[in-house]
Amino acid sequence: MKKLTIISLLLISCFGFCSFRKDVNTGNKLFYKKNYEQAIEKYNSAEVKKPDSAIVYFNRANAFYKQQLYEQAIKEYQKALGLTKNKNLKSKIFFNLGNSYLKIGDTHNAKEAYKQGLLNNPDDEDIKYNLQYALVQLQQNQSQKQKESSSEQKKQEDKDKKQEKQKKYMSEQDLQRLLELARQQQTKNQKNLKDILKPQKPQLPAVEKDW
Repeated sequence: MKKLTIISLLLISCFGFCSFRKDVNTGNKLFYKKNYEQAIEKYNSAEVKKPDSAIVYFNRANAFYKQQLYEQAIKEYQKALGLTKNKNLKSKIFFNLGNSYLKIGDTHNAKEAYKQGLLNNPDDEDIKYNLQYALVQLQQNQSQKQKESSSEQKKQEDKDKKQEKQKKYMSEQDLQRLLELARQQQTKNQKNLKDILKPQKPQLPAVEKDW
C-alpha cells in the first residue's frame, strides 16, 4: 500500500509537470507561427501550474516584445530574472531586456542590461555588439544635448542683444520725439520742458447735455 501511494503521488506530480511542459511547448509553437496572443494564453496557463518558472515569464516577455509591447516585456523579463540563477538563461534575459530598453529609447538602462548579460556570459558576441552600439548611442546623445544647449544659449544671447538694441533705438526715438514736442510747445506758449515730459493724464468722455 505504501508503494502504491508513492507511485500515485509521482504520477500526480508527473501529470502536473507534463501538463505544464505541454502548455509551454504549445505556446512556443504558436510563438514561432507568430500567433503571439495565443502563445501568451498558453504561457498564462503554464504559469498557473508553475508560477515560479522563469521560462514562462521569459517566453511571455518575448511574445510581448514581438507585439511591440516593450513596457510589458520589460516587466516580464525583470520577473524572470528574479526566478533563476542559471547564468546562461540570465544572459539571454538581460540581452532581450537591453533590446527592450533600446526600443523605448532608454539607452542608459539598455547599456546596464547588456553589461549584466556579459557578466553572466562573457563570450556572447551578440551582447558585446549591442553593448558597443548602446555606448555609441549614449555618446551621440550626449554630444547632441551639448550642441543643443550651446545653440539655445547662442539664441538667447542673440535675443538679448536684439532686445537691447531695440530698447536703445526706442529710447533715442522717444527722446527725439519729446524734444520736438518741447520745441513746438516752446514756440506756442513757452511751456517748460519738464512739464512736457510728464505723462499725460487720462481723458474722460465728454458729458452730453440733457436738452
